[in-house]
Amino acid sequence: MDVTLDKKLQGFQLVAQEKLQAILCSIPGKKELILEPELIKPLEHVCTASWLKLKGIQRIYKLDAKQRVPRDADQVHIYMIRSTLDTYQTLLRQLQPLAMSSMSSSESPDLALRMFHIICVPSCYAYFHALLEQAGLWGLVQLHHYNWDFIYLDHGVLSLELPNLYECLYLQGNSSALPAVAQSLRLLQMICGQPALTLTFGSHSAQLLHELQALGPVPQALNPPDFGAWLIIDRDKDYASTLLTPAIYAGLLLEVFQLRAGEISIDNANNKISSQKVQLLQGKSEYPPKSSSKPSSIRLNSACDEFYGENRYKHFAQASSSVRAQVKTLSLEVQKLNDLKLEEMHDYVARKLPKLTELKAKVLRHLNASEIVIKMLGNFRHLQTLEEDILNNVSRKRLLSEIDMLLTTDGQRYNTLRLLCLLHLCVGVAPDELQHFARNYCNMFGHRELCVFQQLSQAGLLPALQPERKSSTKLLSNLPLPKFQQTEFQANANRLKLLASSADAEQAAAAGVDAAARAASKTCPSFVFNGTYVPLIAQLCSILLNASNADQLATKLAMIEGLQMCIPGGQTTTPKAYAAHIKTATGEANDVFPLRLRNLFVFVVGGASYAEIAACDLVAKLTNAQITVASDQLLAGSDLIAAAFNH
Repeated sequence: MDVTLDKKLQGFQLVAQEKLQAILCSIPGKKELILEPELIKPLEHVCTASWLKLKGIQRIYKLDAKQRVPRDADQVHIYMIRSTLDTYQTLLRQLQPLAMSSMSSSESPDLALRMFHIICVPSCYAYFHALLEQAGLWGLVQLHHYNWDFIYLDHGVLSLELPNLYECLYLQGNSSALPAVAQSLRLLQMICGQPALTLTFGSHSAQLLHELQALGPVPQALNPPDFGAWLIIDRDKDYASTLLTPAIYAGLLLEVFQLRAGEISIDNANNKISSQKVQLLQGKSEYPPKSSSKPSSIRLNSACDEFYGENRYKHFAQASSSVRAQVKTLSLEVQKLNDLKLEEMHDYVARKLPKLTELKAKVLRHLNASEIVIKMLGNFRHLQTLEEDILNNVSRKRLLSEIDMLLTTDGQRYNTLRLLCLLHLCVGVAPDELQHFARNYCNMFGHRELCVFQQLSQAGLLPALQPERKSSTKLLSNLPLPKFQQTEFQANANRLKLLASSADAEQAAAAGVDAAARAASKTCPSFVFNGTYVPLIAQLCSILLNASNADQLATKLAMIEGLQMCIPGGQTTTPKAYAAHIKTATGEANDVFPLRLRNLFVFVVGGASYAEIAACDLVAKLTNAQITVASDQLLAGSDLIAAAFNH
């Protein structure tokens, strides 16, 4: 039977269920499951509460750091937590008195050994066992590790739901989470086959490929592989795709609302924008909080929500207009009830009304969400103009003054820093400019936030914060930078033609089409940013799909440092070295280009954005291919900045 690629990717759920079942069935007794709240939504993609009860779980609780869950003498407590040090240590402090009391009671030692279990997602690190012994719980608490691998969120979208991976890799320099990611990629190889080519860009991607190779060869598959090539790329190789504000519907939903496992919570009073603003600048809320009402939610899955499926990658203005048009259509449909006869009304109520009611509820949720997005992003056009000027390095002094002005008037904790990081990425920020901004920022939000600048420097988003310079030295730093000096981002963007506003100017002028019309027509992946920037992964996918031979690929990628490619059974090499090898080979049969399979798998190490996913979706349509984008999490630019505030 021919199984489609989507069905295979959805099959990760069955594998995750089997792995969880193996852990739960290995624990005897009357079991109760205590879940860390952040794991509830991802676990819903793996199994249901009824499935857990069939595996012996009698009750399910939320883990509370301040309050312990009481336990009967014959109950077994199973805790499921993320593999983070602070959560693990908090749990150990809770378990110390409970475990000691069980040992001092009349329970037999063999029974006490099975009273407490901790399932760490996705890994159980070696130092977890050392901390367990230091807490005096060795032999009383048993540790397990569980990895649900990829969660199928939507067509062409996979996520590992590991929100702390970016923080570990880019802020802390801790790569201990990469082996779990490599295991998930190996499972993908076992399900979908080994690709003919793997392209990596970045140090973490190269390390991930090395760990994947260290796991050994994949068993020989009976069916041909589903992917022609893999692309694994580090998040820091294209920060711009997350720092820029997207123009598409799905991207702006993520800018305003919290996302967890493919589901956003539409909270009128508490969203990403309102929570990061200074309270003094928020003004009176038009949406008073209702204690009795639960925030509604939208599942970002085109199969579950047909309206989202139709509008997810459209420009926000088009999507919001479509929402209003759909509301009017439904209102007219409801009014038809008044003109129906009694027999027709019975048939209508029995057959059409339930579907109409469900559709109306979905559309109203989207209408509510779009109205909140419009309210929260009131200066959206000005913001996108500012971002375009930053990309094109227009009037550097004015850009700095506008960012300072936004800090004072808008007072957003994360998004103002986000603009400064984008400026440093595209143009570069001088040390004295950073000192001036940091002083104003700390005056606004408190001097405890000074360490955030060091964290962002560690991630390469800002320069290192240096001590105050003397006036004579400061005069030199105030001199304008020469035009020929380029940042690494500018160099790669020019080589790969990522700056669409300048790269396509000649073609647009020749065709008589302006930038706005080109963005609206969706003929270029830059439409996700209103025609200003092409996400790097979309451009690399386009190059891979359009390359007719290895020499053509090497010509386009030769100037990009850090790109490596690997052929099954061969050594890791560069595109240029691979093209030279093909030229000296006996025949053209050795060349993997053009790709025989038009399916690509893209994995972003450190989080992907919906703008990148939408751009890859357009590239797939234009090249008659299929691109699956996966990452450890889906995020917006503010989430990237917010990770620096966790310390």
